[in-house]
Amino acid sequence: MNKLFFTLVLSCLFLVSCSGNDINDDPLLGVWKLTEWNIADGFDIDNDGFVSTNLLNEINCSYNETLLFEPNNIVSLNTTFNPKLEIAQLNNSTNEYSFNVECDTEGVVSLATFYSKEGNSVIFGESEAVINGNQISIVFKESIEIYNEDFTQVIANKDLTVVYTKQ
Repeated sequence: MNKLFFTLVLSCLFLVSCSGNDINDDPLLGVWKLTEWNIADGFDIDNDGFVSTNLLNEINCSYNETLLFEPNNIVSLNTTFNPKLEIAQLNNSTNEYSFNVECDTEGVVSLATFYSKEGNSVIFGESEAVINGNQISIVFKESIEIYNEDFTQVIANKDLTVVYTKQ
């Protein structure tokens, strides 16, 4: 009887310890670093002759933005990358643009909120992110404004896809 009781106690302890580890094995948990700020078709903002869809390659602003997903369903954002980017289409052309870029040098903005996860989707705040392997992407619909040549009227909008990579 004592052996049976001892075996049952050990089995329960084993199951409890394993179920606790399952939480820690969630691939979402941990730090995710900003690695891409993508716009379809891209731009050559830095005039180096190369068009990139990842504006982090084009804008000479420092960035060290992270998301931290914790097991208690809290996500923390530390952002240092929030440039003011103005884009104007020149001469009604589809491939000539003028750019005004101001880097944000005011420091770090931090916030925390609850998140929920269902399948490969994560919802936090007003954002829905998609997990694809070691990357999380968030699409901000029509958030990049394209102005006319003298920056007086918005003539088009582009989606911005922000990508974070698991660290």
